[in-house]
Amino acid sequence: MTNKVLALSLIAVVLLVGGWLVAASTGRPEVLRSRHSDPAIAVPPPLVAVTLEGKLYHDRECAFIHGPIRIEPSEQAIAEGYTPCTRCLKR
Repeated sequence: MTNKVLALSLIAVVLLVGGWLVAASTGRPEVLRSRHSDPAIAVPPPLVAVTLEGKLYHDRECAFIHGPIRIEPSEQAIAEGYTPCTRCLKR
């Protein structure tokens, strides 16, 4: 009985390690959680619009801005954690 358990355990370990090696060698890139995680393709405009409650930075004339805006350099908006609006700042 002990030899059977040992043999089955060894087979299970070999299968798990083999499966992990095959999965790791497929070369597929990891899927990102959202489009906001994609690397930027376009350079943002020098000045962008942000709101106090929002999480996005917008083109100054974006129709999807809600609330009062503050104009600031895009580098500052990015440093503050804002991400680009996917509607007005097409990538």
